[in-house]
Amino acid sequence: MAARDAQRPRSGGACSLHRLWSKTDLADQVVAYLPLHAIAGKLPVLDRRFRDEHLPMLGRLARRHKTLRASTTAFLDEIRATGRDLRMARFDASDLSVWDQNDNPPDRHQNDPRNNEYEMASVGGVSCIRITKTTGRGHRGLELPFNLGQHCIRQIRYKFRFHDSLPDETSGDYGFAYLHLAPFDAEYIAGLYVSKRHDGNYILHFQWFHMVENYYDDAEDGDGVMAPVGQNTWYSVTMVFDWTTYMVRVGLATPGRHICEKDFPFEPSAIHKVTIYNFSASVSCYAGLEVLYPAE
Repeated sequence: MAARDAQRPRSGGACSLHRLWSKTDLADQVVAYLPLHAIAGKLPVLDRRFRDEHLPMLGRLARRHKTLRASTTAFLDEIRATGRDLRMARFDASDLSVWDQNDNPPDRHQNDPRNNEYEMASVGGVSCIRITKTTGRGHRGLELPFNLGQHCIRQIRYKFRFHDSLPDETSGDYGFAYLHLAPFDAEYIAGLYVSKRHDGNYILHFQWFHMVENYYDDAEDGDGVMAPVGQNTWYSVTMVFDWTTYMVRVGLATPGRHICEKDFPFEPSAIHKVTIYNFSASVSCYAGLEVLYPAE
């Protein structure tokens, strides 16, 4: 009996992972043999002790591989992107009364300078600004000027919906539901818009002025293409501007469905005006439009 007891391992001498984890040097040796996906996703869910030590362990791992500075920068950048160090102000542009009409004088593309109708409406149960373009083509519509001084727009959120009044016509230039983020004297269109391909399908594009790429390309996977879109459907858009990297992250969704999220470069120029309009004959609706920027 005594011999049998002597053969049993004592609980205090068991070499468990818990015991190894309680000693930093030994824990680091264990981590050195684990794949990164296990360190990131497996260890924290095994036990609270692993979860509590997860961040310190990641720091030691980054120091061992001489990536601590880059890892810390990336970590803080993700937190900074949430607006951690910013006091944000919000401008509600969802009501027609805050917008100015810019139908006259006509631009060089416009056949009829006064062919737009603007109204507040309820479409699909959503209160919105509805813009109806009856004829012609042109870049005139509702303008919202900003006087932000040295501040930069950080985020734009809105919903849009469009209806093509000439769905059977596919030859020529057609554009719907524009959200323009630059003065009209800019060389290129800046912002988001829907174009009609020669096969009759519709594509949502992002474009920034001064870009050398051809963002009017019909290629479905070309630069600036967000995703195919359809008529008479509400879409939600979120645009987050990073003025340190000059990249904007554009997210697109419908109610209950995330469609895509893409990053695009943008020219570091101040946005002094937001304009919404239809380039060709169509009906576009805009709802919940908000502009966020750093507060004083």
